[in-house]
Amino acid sequence: MSTKLDEKTAAQAADRAIATYEVLLEDDDKIVTHWVLGPRAQTGWHRHECDYMAIQLSHGKLLFELADGTTREIDYTPGTSLMVQAPMEHNAINIGDVDVVALEVEFKR
Repeated sequence: MSTKLDEKTAAQAADRAIATYEVLLEDDDKIVTHWVLGPRAQTGWHRHECDYMAIQLSHGKLLFELADGTTREIDYTPGTSLMVQAPMEHNAINIGDVDVVALEVEFKR
């Protein structure tokens, strides 16, 4: 599971609300999390130690802040997905005006 970096979030992004999430399933192989990022909400800084897949369930736009100081915008389209290789440290921010909804599947192996 990803590691929350609360001190980094407090230092760099304390002015934004944290998105809501719910772990739907966790077993020996994977963790499935449902995310809802309201407008201007963020995931908070965190580090993925395992590869993961994001499945987009809504329209919207996220800004990814990466550990190396770069940023990347992602336009969300329902039914699309993205595979990400670990390690990955980032913060995701909803820069649109609608909720961004996604499933995240982290692969433990």
